[in-house]
Amino acid sequence: MRLKLKGLRPFESQLRTGEIAREVNLVWNFCNELSLKVWQPEQRFLAGYNFHPFTNGSSKAGLGLRSQTIQAIGEEYAVRRKQACKVKLPWRLSSPA
Repeated sequence: MRLKLKGLRPFESQLRTGEIAREVNLVWNFCNELSLKVWQPEQRFLAGYNFHPFTNGSSKAGLGLRSQTIQAIGEEYAVRRKQACKVKLPWRLSSPA
């Protein structure tokens, strides 16, 4: 997934890129945790579109990502989990600032 930041100076774009990376990792880890919680009682996997109701309103709640980006992260998580044939993927960690 590529992100273009136009009109920012190099230092500002690096700061913003770090913030975006942390927020993307937060959404990825949320999808990971939610997928595990659904798997335990129901023994079924969530598809990409199943994450949409759970992430609804998160961009308005203070997350700096657009809703389309959050939905794309959920769909990408579902694809990667299916490719890995695992119930839970490793957590994505952001480097400390």
